[in-house]
Amino acid sequence: MVLEGLNEYVAYIGSDEAGKGEWLGPLVVTAVALSKQQRSYLVTQGVMDSKELRLDVIAELAKIIQKSCLSYHVVTISPLSFNGLMKEVKGEGRSLNDILAWGHSQAIGDVFEELTRNGISGKIKLSIDMFDRIKTEDRLKRIIDLRKFDLDHRPKAESETSVAAASIVARAVRELWIDEKSKELRLDLRRLSVNEAISHSDANSFAKLSFLKRRRP
Repeated sequence: MVLEGLNEYVAYIGSDEAGKGEWLGPLVVTAVALSKQQRSYLVTQGVMDSKELRLDVIAELAKIIQKSCLSYHVVTISPLSFNGLMKEVKGEGRSLNDILAWGHSQAIGDVFEELTRNGISGKIKLSIDMFDRIKTEDRLKRIIDLRKFDLDHRPKAESETSVAAASIVARAVRELWIDEKSKELRLDLRRLSVNEAISHSDANSFAKLSFLKRRRP
């Protein structure tokens, strides 16, 4: 792929997560890579900050994004895995941001690897919704050469279409996970109160326990 101008990017990679602050369901981190044309197309389809969208719209847009991107990758950390990871990182004096940095770097690294396999090379804009720049860049440096990217790491990065797309896919995956877990347990998990969730025998399988306990009345 040849650059058309000095300010052109061969791809726009964005990453975002869903479930970071909620006790129910997994933590899902997604990275999406778009061409300039795909970026423009997704805007016409209504891709925007997922917090402004209904769940049914998110599900439909996620399908469009997955079919209309250069690459995407999803890292799903189930509540069971998340609970174990939180114990581990806290025992080492670290925090949730270390888990997020790992998830974002994995998703971005896999997307970049696919672009490379497909022969896409050149300058890439990488946009990440801000949580901890130092930890994220440290993780990324272990798997990719950051000199190949223009890194945009800032709050409210959903204004960048690639980040908005990543956010939508992440939310769609999280909601689907909750639906499937509800069917498995024959229980509408979204209707559980905090006290009902805490006392449930399978709480460790569907709830981020450290978040759940903070919500206890």
